Amino acid sequence: MLIKFYSEESASFVMFDSVANQLLTMMGQSGSTEGAVSGEALTSALDHLALAITHEKEKAAGANPDESEEVALSVRAAPLIAMLHRACDADGYVMWRPD
Repeated sequence: MLIKFYSEESASFVMFDSVANQLLTMMGQSGSTEGAVSGEALTSALDHLALAITHEKEKAAGANPDESEEVALSVRAAPLIAMLHRACDADGYVMWRPD
């Protein structure tokens, strides 16, 4: 299944639900496949996600190269982080749902 992310401030995009759920959980959104964040919750979600991605990078840096994933989670998270930043700057929102 795919999850579609959208916001008035950014182009929409989709990602596999396995990755989307992991990122949504990192944002503090309990891995919900449908929802939205705005206002204070948007800033909090961005802060939580950025911190979790930093921890993942640190963990990956110390991992055995043979065990590392093909595409780093930080790379997969980049469009969502950009969307969250744009929404924060514009006092907007980010929504997601199954696609």
